[in-house]
Amino acid sequence: MVERSAPPASAPAARRPRNPHRAESWQPTALRRVRVRAVDEVAPGLVRVTLVGDELGRFATPGTTTPTGPVGSPELVPAVCSPFFDDVVVFCLPDPATGEVTLPVPTPGGGLVNPPGGAALVREYTVRTVRDGALVVDLVRHAEGAGVRWLETVRPGDELTVVSPRVSRELPAVERMLAVGDATALPALARLIEERPPTLALDVLAAVPDPAALPRSVLPAVPLADSDRVRVRMVTAAPGSAVETIEALAVAAVPCGFAWVAGEAGMVAAVRRHLLDRGQEPDRVQFTGYWRLGGSL
Repeated sequence: MVERSAPPASAPAARRPRNPHRAESWQPTALRRVRVRAVDEVAPGLVRVTLVGDELGRFATPGTTTPTGPVGSPELVPAVCSPFFDDVVVFCLPDPATGEVTLPVPTPGGGLVNPPGGAALVREYTVRTVRDGALVVDLVRHAEGAGVRWLETVRPGDELTVVSPRVSRELPAVERMLAVGDATALPALARLIEERPPTLALDVLAAVPDPAALPRSVLPAVPLADSDRVRVRMVTAAPGSAVETIEALAVAAVPCGFAWVAGEAGMVAAVRRHLLDRGQEPDRVQFTGYWRLGGSL
């Protein structure tokens, strides 16, 4: 997912796996101060932001954070890690009207809450890579929204506070997997292709406004040796439209061991219904609405 609206809320009372077929691992919830090293246009409407900073490595916090401030002994936070293809990082963005940044407060249960009397403006983005001390995120330029306004003004050298991936979900132990997404899911789809276990047969379908405008590097090329087990297709579809995607799915092997669907919420819901109608078991579909057509971004 590239951009996900994520207002802080109360932390859940207990951690329940999002999907029984994907084991979860958790990292401490920690705010990290980083610096923008580069902002690069990798495709029309797709911008790569590279973040660096000492706090991407191990660092000590002032202590356990509460709504009234830090208490207790300092805590050593591990370095950022992102082991799986759809891990997310939270960006803490400035208020468009004032330019002020209100930071969310981590809770002992691993969640984020608003500070007393304030409201944090945050967005979730898919991690493209964590490599050589840098955290890389690809962002889609939407028509409007806080994330877009930040992307229009960000420059190398700017500072930003992020919350690194708190939960990672392993790939399911299946022989065949279907992955469907719109432009906002391209970073996750790219990682899935790159990091796919050799034993996993993979069918990837990306629905984007103009496939011809995307360079080959956006979705990695499949080695010739894997061409019989990995199929990558792009279809032309307007943002939020599911018609073209569902038509393209007619040739997909469904039901399959596991299906992953992400992108605009209405499109995702329609694709999920289509898969269920074709016999895909509900607990073998993981679906995520990254954004909503006409909604806040």
